[in-house]
Amino acid sequence: MKLSCERNHLNEALSVVVGAAASRSSLPILSNLYLEAGEDTLRLVGSDLEQWVECRIPAMVAEPGKTTVSARLLSELVSSLGGDTVAMEAGERHQLHLTCGESRYQLAGLPADEYPPIPEIEGATELVLPARTFLEMVDSVEFAVSKEEARPTLTGIRMEFDGKHLRLVATDTHRLAVRDADLENAVGEPASAIVPLKAIQLLQKLPHGETITMRLGEHRAAFLGENASVFTQLIEGQYPNYQRVIPQEASRRWVLMVSEFKNAVRRASLVARHNGNKLYFKTDGEKLLITAQGDVGTANERVDLVREGDDLEVAFNAKYVLDLLDVVQSEGVSIELTESLRPAVFKPADRSDYLCVIMPMAL
Repeated sequence: MKLSCERNHLNEALSVVVGAAASRSSLPILSNLYLEAGEDTLRLVGSDLEQWVECRIPAMVAEPGKTTVSARLLSELVSSLGGDTVAMEAGERHQLHLTCGESRYQLAGLPADEYPPIPEIEGATELVLPARTFLEMVDSVEFAVSKEEARPTLTGIRMEFDGKHLRLVATDTHRLAVRDADLENAVGEPASAIVPLKAIQLLQKLPHGETITMRLGEHRAAFLGENASVFTQLIEGQYPNYQRVIPQEASRRWVLMVSEFKNAVRRASLVARHNGNKLYFKTDGEKLLITAQGDVGTANERVDLVREGDDLEVAFNAKYVLDLLDVVQSEGVSIELTESLRPAVFKPADRSDYLCVIMPMAL
């Protein structure tokens, strides 16, 4: 293998694929990246045997070939080099000779044939959708993914396709986020999958073109971009029946401006974080009172609202409310409630493609 490429292109690719490489593994080769040169392209792959990330960058290839080298070392080295062009050549015993400007390095490698190949995704439903739309959908539910390993099915985003519509769902049992999208030109059989959070986070780092091709198989999924892709094992198991958590009726409805509401909640949360993040919300005419108390003091905020129904006092975790307000794609937010200890539904005031259910805290 012998090639040269632009350092900036190589650095950008490394910053993506290095995230998939295993930091600790009983298989040393998983701490390496797979490099393959051919047809004026350098292909880079990182994997931990659960996720694979592949990037392709243009290169001047003198001799095709392949090798593997330490992911962390190569990434840190290339990011600190000062030249514009990097030359790489595979030597004896899988070593990689790297040159950039006045810098010369010889890096130890392992046999490329031992690197785990990207698995095939058999019988997959394939969807092509705008990259911007899909990434916005992911952003709007990601915060609700559970971090508790005790319930593996909740540690990913559930993706459901019924032939016309794509739905993304995430829950940690304290909150539930659901985002829908109509796919007018979608073709494929209905499918569902639970995609691990790590794969989602790797996907968000990819350089994207205008579209993403999503393949949902029985045990694996792939997200294919123009020059970079993520392949992942799916989380096995039965996702909970989230539909029954969503209240179908509400006796009260509050509508607030997102910016004003978010700023007030953020300020009050500075006090609430000293008392389990508990914030109290209470209607008073055409105002919503937001209060918090703790050892450090008390907080009182008043914001305008449009309301339907009787007065109500309810408490929510301030972080949960802020997480939701940070992703609402609307000037206004609607909160539908029944009683102080029943789940509340937060929605954009002018859209019907998104909702977040938040469980209240005891008063």
